[in-house]
Amino acid sequence: MDMHFDGVIFQTHAAELGRRLPRHHPPYALLDVRPAAEYRAGHIAGARSCPSEALADGLPAGTDAATEFLVVGAGPTDPAVRAASLALGRHGARRRVEMPGGMAEWRAMGLPVVSGAEAAPAVA
Repeated sequence: MDMHFDGVIFQTHAAELGRRLPRHHPPYALLDVRPAAEYRAGHIAGARSCPSEALADGLPAGTDAATEFLVVGAGPTDPAVRAASLALGRHGARRRVEMPGGMAEWRAMGLPVVSGAEAAPAVA
């Protein structure tokens, strides 16, 4: 971790997130903060369904403050993305990366989407 950037909320776009996903260092967790029904209808492979209200009690199971959290919502106006990032920060997460374009941008770029509620690993 870079001490100068710990605690800062970063942003990325769909193409960069797609490039980043196959790399597993540093350890990361891809959190889809949309409602569970939207997640089941289509999400990024490896994403965990984690509506922002699920973060009220702490970090997701299998993660810790050193985990890099990649946060994806519905689209540019989805307030759940920032709410989740702030909640993660309150629980000690040092590295949070938001994709403001969300699933709308992901789909518009023709990137792959999977459906259903298959379990994703706690930390990739």
